[in-house]
Amino acid sequence: MPTLKTDLALALPDLSKAVFSQPTAAALWTKLSIRPVKLKGRLAFQTEGIRDNKAYHQNLDEQALLRLFDEELDGRYRQVLITTGSEASQYVLKRDGSYKRSARALAARPAPSGAAAPEGQPENHNRQKSYLLSEGENIPALVDLGVFTPDFRIVKAKYNKYRQINRFIQLIDDEFAASARKDLTILDFGCGKSYLTFIMYYYFTVKRGMDVRIIGYDLKADVVEHCNALAARYGYDKLRFVVADVTRDKLYDEHIDMVVTLHACDTATDYALYYAIQKQADYIFSVPCCQHELNSQIKRAGELDIFLRHGIVKERMCALLTDSIRAAALEDMGYRTDMIKFVDMEHSPKNIMLRARRVRPPRARELPACRALAEKYGFTQTLLSLIGK
Repeated sequence: MPTLKTDLALALPDLSKAVFSQPTAAALWTKLSIRPVKLKGRLAFQTEGIRDNKAYHQNLDEQALLRLFDEELDGRYRQVLITTGSEASQYVLKRDGSYKRSARALAARPAPSGAAAPEGQPENHNRQKSYLLSEGENIPALVDLGVFTPDFRIVKAKYNKYRQINRFIQLIDDEFAASARKDLTILDFGCGKSYLTFIMYYYFTVKRGMDVRIIGYDLKADVVEHCNALAARYGYDKLRFVVADVTRDKLYDEHIDMVVTLHACDTATDYALYYAIQKQADYIFSVPCCQHELNSQIKRAGELDIFLRHGIVKERMCALLTDSIRAAALEDMGYRTDMIKFVDMEHSPKNIMLRARRVRPPRARELPACRALAEKYGFTQTLLSLIGK
């Protein structure tokens, strides 16, 4: 009968990565990853073990790697992911200490091979960059939401949506790649049809093997009802959807680790960011939408007047100014904040993400200048006003 060790050994010649996660009490590492590298012209395997938020590496040949599996890995991790050039397989630990393959999907096909990977670099370094959520992967939510066909191919009309979801998950993955966290509570504001919400749940539970709870908020009762029915169908017991308005309703009142907004309209983004600040959420991922607030108020008063002469320029400048004030506010509230291009303009004009992580106590460096600018040009900005209360 095939075992996890057998499957791992068979996968090694074409391995892309292997990840051991959800450690038991007997595990040495909180997570261990394996990737192929070239050393002195030969295939080897680099392990990265995470312990106490530090990464430890070693390079092993095939036999040494399989010994490591016997001595430190077998039966000590509740979830294992093995990805090769052709497929990705997920395994779960059974009560008897053996592993059962719980999921299997096609992996993204590599591009034709070119030059050899540089010494010490991953063997698949020169392959075509693949999406975290690959076409052909068994993701039921993407079928029910119309992004994938029943045989897990991308619906042509939904390709932009597929790219946006993948980009959002990639930016989250960049933040959590070396994280040793085992659990996470996430609030998603303005979730709508919840493409992203379902995929976040899938990513954190299946891809990363984490214990995650997600609550999606939206104004439309019929959409919320439909999404709750889908979550129940998939057995996503820690994913639920609630009808609520972030600007006025009472929201989840326990500890929050992460707040997400994808195109929450206009000032709804500000209320979501303010909620994250109040709850001291560790992570914020926000792609704003429809920044109309400043455009209807701003008056000519000085240096910025050149941007206010033409409507199209004024609209864009006000949107950028809004997001710049939001980023400054987050910085002063203790968050290390990046403004990142979310997707190319051809796929969506709403293409800026605010990615923030709480790293320090609040300070007062940027907000006084933002308030002076608002007073001079005669506008109010919702997040700025909320923080000032």
